[in-house]
Amino acid sequence: MAAPAAPSWARWQPWAVGVVLAVALLLRFNNYTAAPLFTDNADEVQFAWAGMNLIESGDAYSWSYFPGYPSYSRFEANGTSYQMVHHWMDHPPLFSYLMGGWVMLLGDRRMSEVAAWQVRIPPILFSVVAILLAYLLARRFLGSWPSLIGAGLLATAPGAVLLSRQAEPEAIQAVLLLAALLLTVRISEGRAGPWMVPALLLCALLAPLAKVSGFAVAGICAVILVAEGRWRLAAATLGTGAVGLGLFVVYGAVVDWRLFLHIWTAQVGNRLGVMSAFDFITAPTGVNRRLRDGWWMLGWIAIGLLALGRIKRRELYLVWPAAAYAAAMLVMAGERQIEQYGWYKLMVYPEIYVAAGWLAWEAVSRRSLGLLTLLLAVGGATASNWWLGGIGGTWVPNPLLLAALLLVVLLPAAILLWRRSDVRIRVWARAAAFAALAVMLLGNAVESFFLDHIFSIL
Repeated sequence: MAAPAAPSWARWQPWAVGVVLAVALLLRFNNYTAAPLFTDNADEVQFAWAGMNLIESGDAYSWSYFPGYPSYSRFEANGTSYQMVHHWMDHPPLFSYLMGGWVMLLGDRRMSEVAAWQVRIPPILFSVVAILLAYLLARRFLGSWPSLIGAGLLATAPGAVLLSRQAEPEAIQAVLLLAALLLTVRISEGRAGPWMVPALLLCALLAPLAKVSGFAVAGICAVILVAEGRWRLAAATLGTGAVGLGLFVVYGAVVDWRLFLHIWTAQVGNRLGVMSAFDFITAPTGVNRRLRDGWWMLGWIAIGLLALGRIKRRELYLVWPAAAYAAAMLVMAGERQIEQYGWYKLMVYPEIYVAAGWLAWEAVSRRSLGLLTLLLAVGGATASNWWLGGIGGTWVPNPLLLAALLLVVLLPAAILLWRRSDVRIRVWARAAAFAALAVMLLGNAVESFFLDHIFSIL
């Protein structure tokens, strides 16, 4: 367990977190309807339309590409032709109710009125809440500075900002997972209030009602509770998650059981093999393969390093959730969908990013030659690729210039390995490492601010 922060830092900590959250909001709402394009991901209208029609008529009328619906009709909107079906059952109804109710609250009564500026507000707000919850969770196991850096990366990185605008169920599932993990921490430490166990069970119930993959919330927390010796609560949590799935089955039986079975047989048929977890980790982030996110990859490297630390609770609460969700993708998701759609990653984006923040802190605070090289080559490349090229294109510097820039950071770290007792070398190495991290965060923010320009050229 990381040592507690110094009292002076503790006073400034809430202000620093507040600044991070404010930056996250600014970057996410800046030209948020332009990147990604509204037509890049038709799911954004799928859930809203299904919810509107459920509320108004009890029929989840929306589009679907699955074969087996009794009939199909065409609906033209946003310059696109959608294949519409009655009794849409591609996903559970909770997120549809949420999005449909939201756009109706804003005054929409016709499907053609649904617009990007409306449907993207809830996921953006969910993503900012997730940043705060991820910080609170990571601070317990990594310390204040790694957690703040992780939150800063999650707030500013272009991949995280882009995906946070997508109206997908994983946006709310990320919040439910983090809330469930924080509740599990308190319960396992014997500091639970009277409302915490019901709140944990509510998270386990709601997550699969947003999307069936949300059953992972119950599974992840149940395993942690078993490891903490709380078998009864583990069984209750897992059972509550199963009840959430069961409620969806009941919904399908009430509406049209035969159609429900047919559609979910087709859903299972999306699986082509057992490489979904691999594709989940390695596939590009963004919409339709348009953006690569080095911070995501750096976070997975950090997850592996955290697991090697042999600190039980750190592994349980930070490593296990990410690994378990990747395994859930292996079991439940199709490779083709994983490769194309980055939003599958949203549910564990916070965990992966706080791990990347920990690795970044370890690299700069220890002036570690190997970790600094990884930080520059993976995260640093992401933070400079679309910024230093002038926003209008990727940055392709002269190899000698690029090598010189890397040496500015890496050379003092290498010399420090030879002369560890030299105070001047230590100061030089520290200044170079922290300056590099600051530039990366700045580069992230600049790229995310101009994401509409960058995304249009990718």
